[in-house]
Amino acid sequence: MNEEDSMEDVTYKSREDMVYQVLKQEILDLELKPGQLIKENEICERFMVSRTPVRDALRLLQEQGFVITVPYRGIYVTLLSLSNIKQMIYMRVAVETMVMRDFSKIATPMLMEDIYYMLRRQKALIQTKDFKPEQFYRLDAEMHGYWFEATKKAKLWALLQEQQLHYTRFRMLDFVTETDFTRIVHEHEQLIGCLEGGDISGMEMVLKDHLYFSMKRMRYQIDVEYREYFEEEDPVGKFDI
Repeated sequence: MNEEDSMEDVTYKSREDMVYQVLKQEILDLELKPGQLIKENEICERFMVSRTPVRDALRLLQEQGFVITVPYRGIYVTLLSLSNIKQMIYMRVAVETMVMRDFSKIATPMLMEDIYYMLRRQKALIQTKDFKPEQFYRLDAEMHGYWFEATKKAKLWALLQEQQLHYTRFRMLDFVTETDFTRIVHEHEQLIGCLEGGDISGMEMVLKDHLYFSMKRMRYQIDVEYREYFEEEDPVGKFDI
């Protein structure tokens, strides 16, 4: 991420907050990769600040679990926990299924038009040359968050989004390695079709398959291509969901 781009139109409370917010977003966007060494001197030079705000920002990131200090080696971006990710998907499926049931009871034509508009934006984006995975990620989150907002359960969505350390990075890795974004859009169309048609059982099945698909699709990447991004875990039941 270019510093000018990352700081454009953003107001920070302090230099520490600037360093903290930018590094945190870069960790979530996988620009700073799991297991990557963070060099204090480089950050000082990059942000043109002294060591004090950099150390304070890194301390805050460590308190929140985004980085870890390895004695005599340095500060590293935290690895991903597959166990944590699976539990987050399980929780999201359970919660979002109930929220979508509630939304189906209040889904007026105006609310559905808002959702179709979000879907059209997704379609337009994937037809744009050189679009970035994080752009699709944010449109995807906007649509899923809509039914939480509409059913006055925005706090639940915020709580799910706060589980950023592992799940958000996994979702970003999912989008970074995805080669068929039309599949995701098609799943969204199926979900909305079931919702509009009142097919609650079909909607729940589509939602569950939609949220679990990335775990199934990425088995090779998790075990081989991006193995160094993940904590070592017992191979028995590793991909059971």
